[in-house]
Amino acid sequence: MAEQHKTDFLSLGQTCDLLDVSLSTIKNWLKTGKIKDDSADGSLKFSKTQIDSIISSRNSLKRRRAAANSRQSVRAQELYINYISKNSPNHIALSILVEDFSSTLTYIRALLCESFLQLLVEAKKLDTYVSSHFFKAYLEGRLDIGRYEWLLLELIDKTPKNSLLKSCRNLPEFELHYVPYEDTLGLIYLSLMELSSRRQEGRYYTPQELTDTALETISIRSGRVFLDPCCGSGNFLLRLLKRGADVNDLYGCDLDSLSVSLARINFALAEDDLTEEFLCTHLLKADTLISKNLPKADVIVGNPPFGSCDDPAAIKRYAKTLEEAKKNRPYFADLFVERSLNLLDEGGIVQFVLPEAILNVASHDLIRTFISMHARVKSVRYLDEVFHAVQCQSVVLTLEKTSYSGAVGEVIVNTNESTYIVRRERSSLDFNFRITDQEAKVLSKMDDFEHCVKLRGHAQFALGIVTGSNSGMVHSEPLSGDEPVLRGVDIEPFKIGAPKSFVNLKESKFQQIAPIEYYRSPVKIVYRFIAKYPIVALDKKGRLTLNSCNFLIPRFDNLSPVYLCAVLNSSAVRFYFERKFHTIKILRSLLEEVPIPIASADDQLQIEFMVNDLKEASGAEAEKIRHQIDRKIAEIYGLGKRALKLISA
Repeated sequence: MAEQHKTDFLSLGQTCDLLDVSLSTIKNWLKTGKIKDDSADGSLKFSKTQIDSIISSRNSLKRRRAAANSRQSVRAQELYINYISKNSPNHIALSILVEDFSSTLTYIRALLCESFLQLLVEAKKLDTYVSSHFFKAYLEGRLDIGRYEWLLLELIDKTPKNSLLKSCRNLPEFELHYVPYEDTLGLIYLSLMELSSRRQEGRYYTPQELTDTALETISIRSGRVFLDPCCGSGNFLLRLLKRGADVNDLYGCDLDSLSVSLARINFALAEDDLTEEFLCTHLLKADTLISKNLPKADVIVGNPPFGSCDDPAAIKRYAKTLEEAKKNRPYFADLFVERSLNLLDEGGIVQFVLPEAILNVASHDLIRTFISMHARVKSVRYLDEVFHAVQCQSVVLTLEKTSYSGAVGEVIVNTNESTYIVRRERSSLDFNFRITDQEAKVLSKMDDFEHCVKLRGHAQFALGIVTGSNSGMVHSEPLSGDEPVLRGVDIEPFKIGAPKSFVNLKESKFQQIAPIEYYRSPVKIVYRFIAKYPIVALDKKGRLTLNSCNFLIPRFDNLSPVYLCAVLNSSAVRFYFERKFHTIKILRSLLEEVPIPIASADDQLQIEFMVNDLKEASGAEAEKIRHQIDRKIAEIYGLGKRALKLISA
């Protein structure tokens, strides 16, 4: 029995070997109670049962981490995977936190407090014998965090201690690593808050990579003061610090007090010896749009909310000083641009991540006019859909404050494909920077061409049938009483493919349908609805169309339907659509803007002959005829060889 009892215990050395830890780690564990001495005489012996339990617990944590790692792509809806670097060691821990998420704000505060303390220890800013469960140890009086306590109390706010202790018991086992200038706490916060509420406000937190892109052209020099007016948890300011900015030159402001607390913590982690007074002066909890206590800045950077303001009381407050707030449901992005330009002196810079719509959508006309009166555009960087699970094209827009209304100058434009300079020979209200000056001249020539008409007032437009249930009403093989119905995919330039869909017009109850006589028109031009530019063909068989294939019935006395098809299918109109509208839907309102050149009867007849030849040709011969048609249309528009080369590229 004595021999059996002896083998139930392990020496200090054996324990270190089995757990693969150092002697000092075991001593720390003894002090914090993570492991206990099972000997009766203090000789440091540990029961196998205790050590097996620790090993089992560690293995369980490893399995959970592995499972969390494999779930990262699946959990992308909850976790902003691209917010920090994909190489960050914190992704696995963050996946665990999302998996074990509890929706209460108390739980989130407890989790943020534990994360903050872990990062303090990891950054070697806090010495402690406590090896885990730091926040629980703090609440129980076993951990003194000294000069950082006020920051922790900001996170706690007025949450009862008992509620926090209860949440601590539910926190999963996780381990964070301190990565300089990484907004780990911001990622935890935004991942666990309700995505829907953020989207309603249009608050899309800026990924680290995008933040670096948005700041890469900013010149940093001593004494140049930066302000982020919607700083959130401080991501932009952290990345400025990483690029060498002086912390004394950085300021931030946000309406979300918890986010500002996280920003202060991020500053405290990144820099040494920052006082409470400094952090509270440089990172303010206030509404930037109306605050009178903002610092004077030389450069204003950030990512304003993209959504619209729906709070009548807030709109009323903003309208006292901001023109944008005097319209119904003003956009936050527009409000922040106006407010930021108002804050700057001559030569000051605004560099924001903004929705691309601010440059080209009619509802943003007012802010474009304001910009043209108070600033000049210095650069535009066009971005893809860069925000997690959000469909929104964005730009990085750089503005320079000026007192000269209508000021223009060179604009550096960056797209995924190229970088070029727009010399702004156009109006200061022309914000279509996706096109070069040469392209703008071609568009202007087409718009100003004297011998043109437009479809508005000269065509009857109609939508294809909306069935309400294609699966039940549209058949791939004709049934009794069915007739062909055209889809968008059936339409090619000048040609209609053999219909592969059929409907019963008499027996079906469609959700939406145009007057039947429109479909039965002896001549109509059908076109794809989903497309970047018009793809049209002539239908003379009076066929039905689905809503992916809309149509128009021309009403011109002197322009033939075949000629109209040739114009709409031409490289010139394709160029016009792609450069001017940047659309994926062929809307009636856009088609009605296209200038249709008036051609002589002989020119129209010549084009009709070429179109007929094209229908019979294929391969290289068809391509040759298409080029001939394009050249003829360009000639009728009055465009020269250089313009034709540009629009055919």
